[in-house]
Amino acid sequence: PTRGQFLLGGARASRDDMTALVLLLTGASLAPGLQRPVPTPLLPGRWSAAACSSRAPVVRCQEEIPASALENIPPAAMADAWMRDEKARELGEALKGCSVYLVGLGSPKLEAVGRIFSRRLPKYRYYSVPELMCSTYATLSGGEEGAAAPMMSDLYEAEPMDDVTSLARAITDQVQQYTRAVVRSWEGSVSTSDFAVMQQGIVVRVVGMEPEPSSGAVEEAREGWAEKHSAADVTVSVETEAPTDDIVFAVVKGLLEFIEKNPGKSDEWKSKADALQAEGWSVDN
Repeated sequence: PTRGQFLLGGARASRDDMTALVLLLTGASLAPGLQRPVPTPLLPGRWSAAACSSRAPVVRCQEEIPASALENIPPAAMADAWMRDEKARELGEALKGCSVYLVGLGSPKLEAVGRIFSRRLPKYRYYSVPELMCSTYATLSGGEEGAAAPMMSDLYEAEPMDDVTSLARAITDQVQQYTRAVVRSWEGSVSTSDFAVMQQGIVVRVVGMEPEPSSGAVEEAREGWAEKHSAADVTVSVETEAPTDDIVFAVVKGLLEFIEKNPGKSDEWKSKADALQAEGWSVDN
């Protein structure tokens, strides 16, 4: 099996799978305040029946838009949708498997942008470092079964910022090894070493979205974080009220312009992807 298949048991990397992987491979490197015993059900091949049965059922959507719905779509809107889809496919080919990192202050809208953006790129997957931080923290802290998952604001209130930073770095180190990934980074990942990891792909800063309210200490830190986000390769400025799909299209256009101006990097990314495949990695992992 490929290395990626070995790590994930040959399964698609769901949030639960990635949480387990982070716990197993990075527990020893986390700050002491976050180190907890790993529950047995999280070990590979030992998922409990209760854990499996608690997963939400899969909702399947129609693959094609009904003819009646198509008739009600204005021609201009249909043409715009086709154009955006073509641009996304063009970007998917230009990236050559290179991963994309989205940076910006913590905003639910940035989460939505990342998910939709990854779906527009052929064979790309989405990894949210903040979501993985929350799910990993919930397991490490031994929360009650059935309790609501913690949010980043809960981590900020409960743990020292150094421990939060350590958790973010541990998770980022794990997801960065996958090609064809759209990764939403944690808003505080701004150190030189953080960017050294992220710039193995392309880093896109999205500016203009309203972040979630947080404590005074975090709000103060955000001023410094926002300034350091300027080290990103691409900056996309948007209006706070802009539709999510418009923001996604702005990201697509910004990346296409960046690649056009830096054609040499495209070959470099392809070489890296080929090297990973030669070592036994699957491009889809």
